[in-house]
Amino acid sequence: MTTASAPWEDFLRGHFPGYLLPESHRQGIDAADAARFLERITQRPEQLHLLLLASLFAARMDALRDFAWVQLPELIRTLHARTEVHAKTWEGGYQGRLDVRATLAHHLNGNPTRFVTRARRRRFDLPEQLLLRATVRRLIAELAKLRLAGVTASYGWSQDAQACEGQLHHLLASTVLREIPEERIDAFHLKAATMARHAGYTLAREWFLWLEDVGSIDPERRARLLAEGALVPLKDHTRFELAVAVRLLQSLETRLKTTQPGRWRMERTAVLPRRAELATLTREDGARIQLFYNQSALDSGAVEAGSRHYLGHTGRMRPDLTLMLHHPGASARAVVVEIKHSSNTDTLLAGFHEAHLYRLEYGAWLTGWPQAVLVSSGAIAGTPRREDPVVAVDWVHWVPDLVLDGLLDGF
Repeated sequence: MTTASAPWEDFLRGHFPGYLLPESHRQGIDAADAARFLERITQRPEQLHLLLLASLFAARMDALRDFAWVQLPELIRTLHARTEVHAKTWEGGYQGRLDVRATLAHHLNGNPTRFVTRARRRRFDLPEQLLLRATVRRLIAELAKLRLAGVTASYGWSQDAQACEGQLHHLLASTVLREIPEERIDAFHLKAATMARHAGYTLAREWFLWLEDVGSIDPERRARLLAEGALVPLKDHTRFELAVAVRLLQSLETRLKTTQPGRWRMERTAVLPRRAELATLTREDGARIQLFYNQSALDSGAVEAGSRHYLGHTGRMRPDLTLMLHHPGASARAVVVEIKHSSNTDTLLAGFHEAHLYRLEYGAWLTGWPQAVLVSSGAIAGTPRREDPVVAVDWVHWVPDLVLDGLLDGF
């Protein structure tokens, strides 16, 4: 018997948030949804590259493990080499293996101080092997980018990514792979890999082409790649937080485009460990609305200052959402959002108290209405009142028109 998913889960599935933190799992999305997201993130090419890379490896982690731990080691043991003999002429002495016949010929011709040696060299420059080495190097480089950006870890969808990176690096540095020269790969090398017998060459070719898709400028290829390997958080409360954030962005954009058509532009970012804002709405006159997710976007207040002084605590408070509103020629203001995936009264009460704590901590920034909002997945009995600086809203009613009016006051 299939259990029906919560409404917010259904909403999130149709609105990809660009989640790239390790504690996530693969959940494919519709290619059209992927294309819409990619339209909003094209101004950040480095994030776009990481996003597509993560999607590629998330969708094909089994193929990566097979290549790194099974096919490639087996293929290395059977790599074909061509042996070439190189002659070298010396004067007055020599090093290496003497070619007696050639040396004697020089001596008989009146050159008694001239010697000839011959050395055998193995060459691993078959076209399919050139492709193999290029693919391994590219895989190592791209996996390193994800690791250095904090996208991969020893858990979640990427738990084997770093091990595969290490294995590939080991094989490239310590086996005959290092003797294969580097060469620009073209259709000739790809065709040779197709015709080669070992399955490792076929997999190397596939990985080469998949990595090419990451750098493609074809929007359909990029959208298909993202759709196949889209990631969502493992924890339901994190998914709910993103659903609340995405719906807030959707509501803000819809209202602004309706009331001020053609003036606002939305730019999205990926949810990375070292990210900036989640999204920015910008108007041509410089007005700007930024949404931060699970970040310390505001200056410290009395709570953090006291915690440092009395308790030696150096951590920062991180509201689930922080909305920064920049009016041209005016001081920026903010609104903080506390999110609770719960219908438990005690949990919601604690969340409401946290929202009030944020009001105290960030009072200098919270100059509009509302100052703080609690959003819950469970039902909230009351409705927002203008006289309350902190209000509570449930998912069913998120985002109320009254709250949206307050957020956009002055725009």
